[in-house]
Amino acid sequence: MRNLLCLAAVATLGFIGCNKSSPEGGAPATANSFTIVPPTLSPTIKQDNKESVKLTVKRGTDFKQGVKLSVTPPTGIKAELDKSTVAAGDSGEVTLTITVAKDAGLGEQVIKISGTPDSGAATAAEVKVNVTKNP
Repeated sequence: MRNLLCLAAVATLGFIGCNKSSPEGGAPATANSFTIVPPTLSPTIKQDNKESVKLTVKRGTDFKQGVKLSVTPPTGIKAELDKSTVAAGDSGEVTLTITVAKDAGLGEQVIKISGTPDSGAATAAEVKVNVTKNP
């Protein structure tokens, strides 16, 4: 019985998934770079509901530029950032509000976030959302 419970716990954690930081933007492999850090755990949102999650633009020690952010959600999901630009002196924290339509596809959906610095290479990250049926 204990083995069965352990197996169920591992399967559940595997289903939740996790999000990873983006590749470096700006001047990759230097202190003049940045990454977009999505939430660690993928949110689970029922159809016809919404939830907010935090993203962070993490700067290298020499990265002093602003970063323009854009979001590309899948069909049936609306995703809005509370700000489209993270200024050079800003903390880098951004709120992403995810609204799932009542007819959105079930299962894992991927929202793409792009970050473009004032100069240098752009980068992109993904926020995975698990859409569940709303009874």
